[in-house]
Amino acid sequence: MPDEDDYLFELPPTGARGPAGRPSTEAAARTPGAPDSALEEVFAWLLDQDPGGARFSAVLRDSLDQVLDGPRTMRFRYAELRKTEKTHMGTVVEINLGKEFDLADGIEMDYRIAGHDVDCKYSMSIGGWELPLESLGHLVLLTWADDDVSRWSAGLWRVDPRHLGRGAGNRDRKKKMLRSGQEQIRWLWRDAQLPENLLLHLPQATASAILRAPSGQQRVDELFRRVQRRIIRRDVVLTVAQQKDGPRRARTAREQAHLGREGILVLGHYEWDVATAEALGLPVPRSGEWVSARVAPADPGAPSSFEADGIGWRLAEPEEPVHPAPKVPRSRPLADPD
Repeated sequence: MPDEDDYLFELPPTGARGPAGRPSTEAAARTPGAPDSALEEVFAWLLDQDPGGARFSAVLRDSLDQVLDGPRTMRFRYAELRKTEKTHMGTVVEINLGKEFDLADGIEMDYRIAGHDVDCKYSMSIGGWELPLESLGHLVLLTWADDDVSRWSAGLWRVDPRHLGRGAGNRDRKKKMLRSGQEQIRWLWRDAQLPENLLLHLPQATASAILRAPSGQQRVDELFRRVQRRIIRRDVVLTVAQQKDGPRRARTAREQAHLGREGILVLGHYEWDVATAEALGLPVPRSGEWVSARVAPADPGAPSSFEADGIGWRLAEPEEPVHPAPKVPRSRPLADPD
């Protein structure tokens, strides 16, 4: 049986597909070491669709949350996933990226991007990608995200057996990329900031105190009580509440019968809420996000303050007395940013 290396630049008959393990026609036609115009076209297309990587980052965050399934399981650690769930993560990323960027199915690989077949691979560790024989010579979109460090990367590579491990590979005949292969990756985004898995990064005592509260509303109250001046995403609220109406629990938390009497505001993506967050210098919540903070009466004309109930309000200092917070008025929900 020929070695995989023999397939790298072997040109299949015109108009025919080669057997599994043979490269694409465009790869076979390339001169080794020559510029890869197909890779550059795919690279340019992806950057044009998502110049800052925000959409890509959101897909990876949503995919991790989807597999963790916190709203049903209360899990927020990747280590808590079963082996089959970890294996499924790559499929979830592939599907969600395809939906986000409206990618057509490839002829032989996962996607068709800028007229070229592109496979998609995900790993929780840089360099941990496993490539099947059928991907030899094809372009592959390599993705990585790590909740522990809140970082992610994505890049393009044309699969080259010279940079894959030797031997039979795993049971699926997949082989890991060597370090020399990592040096060939054309990075779209590298070591970028991943939206935080908040519960994972809280001190253990804080997370435990939140999650051991007996009811969904009490857990949400405890979340906003203990985690102030930081953005809290919808998925975090759903994981903590363990109820389908988790967002309603967030709105209830700010009422006078709950955190309002403790001087704590809970601000969402509403006109008054956003204006108030901006006035106080807090992180501004977007759609599906909240931020909480304790406030106290402010002197007239004080900086970083807002007016409500006829008086000014500012962020409270940790040791000063508690004053009931002003009632948050009903205001217009804001549209999602484009």
